[in-house]
Amino acid sequence: MANMVDYLAWRGDIPFEAAPWNEIDALLIATLSYLNFHGGKDPKGWTLEEMARINLLQEGTTNSFIGRKKAFEGMASGARFRDCRLHHAIALTDAEIGMQFSAMCLDLPDGTTCVAFRGTDNTLIGWREDFDMAYTTRVPAQEAAILYLSRAAALSKRPLRLVGHSKGGNLAVYAATYTKKSVQNRIESIWSFDGPGMNRETSQTEEYLRIKEKIRSFVPQTSIIGMLMDYYEPYTVVRSVASGISQHDPMSWQVYGPRFETLPSIDQTAVVTRDTLHEWLQNSTPEQRASFVDALFSMAESTKATRMSELTSEKLKTLLTMVGNRKDVDPETRRVFTRLMAQAVTLGFGNVIDWVRGRRESGAAGEWETMSPEKRREMLEAALNGKNTAEPEAAQDPGAAGSAETGTEEAPEKGTES
Repeated sequence: MANMVDYLAWRGDIPFEAAPWNEIDALLIATLSYLNFHGGKDPKGWTLEEMARINLLQEGTTNSFIGRKKAFEGMASGARFRDCRLHHAIALTDAEIGMQFSAMCLDLPDGTTCVAFRGTDNTLIGWREDFDMAYTTRVPAQEAAILYLSRAAALSKRPLRLVGHSKGGNLAVYAATYTKKSVQNRIESIWSFDGPGMNRETSQTEEYLRIKEKIRSFVPQTSIIGMLMDYYEPYTVVRSVASGISQHDPMSWQVYGPRFETLPSIDQTAVVTRDTLHEWLQNSTPEQRASFVDALFSMAESTKATRMSELTSEKLKTLLTMVGNRKDVDPETRRVFTRLMAQAVTLGFGNVIDWVRGRRESGAAGEWETMSPEKRREMLEAALNGKNTAEPEAAQDPGAAGSAETGTEEAPEKGTES
């Protein structure tokens, strides 16, 4: 069995001139985006070798951090990645507008810049934003991703690659869809690793169709996250040695040489879960979905938890029971919820609890501007009024972007990512 860390042991000394960019390179950089570095927001940047040599990596304590740290160390020590320059890394959480967003840029030796978007962190704010995708045209992190890509593109004339795992994959595709056409033309490829698909409004737009052929989508055989909404087809099924939802962790994805080990299709568990979720999305209104999400997270907040790591197994079981019994949850929504919970048992409820509780997300500070004050005020007003004003619009001029006033640094905590 071998994963992306083994790939670095095998091929980390092969430069890009000898072996061009491949799918494992893309996953490594998507994984790198979950780490935080002192000085990562520096506009001039640091090479990965420099970051390792002077110990700029911010430490974490969980199993997921250990694997990611090994990947970083392998990248920093080998000829393939050690001279890559990381710059403009940011990690922002804005509770008022419900945004969790993080991204970084990495200049590669083949003359391209890779823009990497991080998945969901440990905060309930980040997870609430993911659920909001079920009924909102554009969530704040997607807005921030468009503006971040615009600013990253303005730094140079280099061709661009976009990567992301889980929610980060969705942000990569969304930013590519709604960025300026001139930026779209510079994008060589977009790599989504078990990332949620687009909502129906986005997947049918002219902007999305312009970049659709550039999307490279990879999912494990029991994919759940990557089958949400209008997922990206065709997709490649990667063999994972984990079980159930734990397959979402790309450290379990198997590698052979410069490629993934693949399977012909997703398994039956993933098919049932996908069909159940799609049935709910197709047969419920945005208002019903919003009501369900509001009920779910208001009850989560009633447990006094602000982070996923604070939802102990006992609290989580109580929360699931509350949703199933709550009278103000639409009966049809309750029925679908019950079906989903039954499927979660099939996947192994212990895996879900372990996944929620057994990881740690260490956050980093970043001050690079990602959202104009005007757009933030618009989203804040929408949040306060309970409206969905997030209609797609043209990306703003990067020079006009301003920082979110309440963006905060993420402190290291136990949690999980999506």
